[in-house]
Amino acid sequence: VVSAESHWMDFLKFGGATPPFDVLSKTQEYVAATASAASDRGEYLPAPETYYADDYVFRGSIVGPISRRDVAETQKSFNLLGAYPDIDRGIFGLTVDPQNPYRVFFFERWTATMTGSIKIGPLTLPPSNKRIETPIHVTSITWNPDGKVVYESISPPVDRFEGNTKGAGAVFGLLAGAGLQLPASVGDPARILAARMPSATLMHVSHS
Repeated sequence: VVSAESHWMDFLKFGGATPPFDVLSKTQEYVAATASAASDRGEYLPAPETYYADDYVFRGSIVGPISRRDVAETQKSFNLLGAYPDIDRGIFGLTVDPQNPYRVFFFERWTATMTGSIKIGPLTLPPSNKRIETPIHVTSITWNPDGKVVYESISPPVDRFEGNTKGAGAVFGLLAGAGLQLPASVGDPARILAARMPSATLMHVSHS
C-alpha cells in the first residue's frame, strides 16, 4: 500500500541511506567519461557500460523511459557527433538534491557547429555550417549504492527564448539547428495562438 506521503520514485532514495562515495565527484567523472566516449568513437554515446546499473533508465521531456542500449542506438543512427564534431554541453552548477543524496542536478547549454550531415530515416539534413546554441536544460543523475547510474533525466528548456534553436533543447536543439521543422517551437503559429488564448478557453478545450 502506498501512503499519501510517499511517491513512486522514492525507491531511488534507497531508504535514506548515506551514499558510500562522493556523488559530486562521481558525477563529474561520469560526465567526463561520457565526453571521452563520444570523442573516441566519433558518435554521441553514453559512457562505458561499467558506469551503468543493469536497470538503468533514461527519461527526457518527450523521450523515454528507455534503456542504455536504446539511448546508444538512437544517438548512433542520427550521427549527431559526426554532424556537430565540436559540440560542447556547457555543463555548470552541479548540486546534490537536498531530498536525495544519491541524485545530482546540473545545467547544460549546448553549443555546436553543424559541419556534417544528419540522417533521419530517408531524410538527410546536409551540413549548414551554422553555429547553434540551445536553451539551458537541467540534467539529473541518480546513483545506486553500488556506485552505478540507475536513473538519468533531462528537463524541457528552462527558458525556451534563449539560444537560436526556436526553443528546442538538447538533441532536439541540434535537429532544429540542422533545419528540421519541429512542432510547437518558438514562432510556431499554434503555440502563438495558444499563448494568446484566455486560460478559460484553454481549460474548456482541454476538457472537451
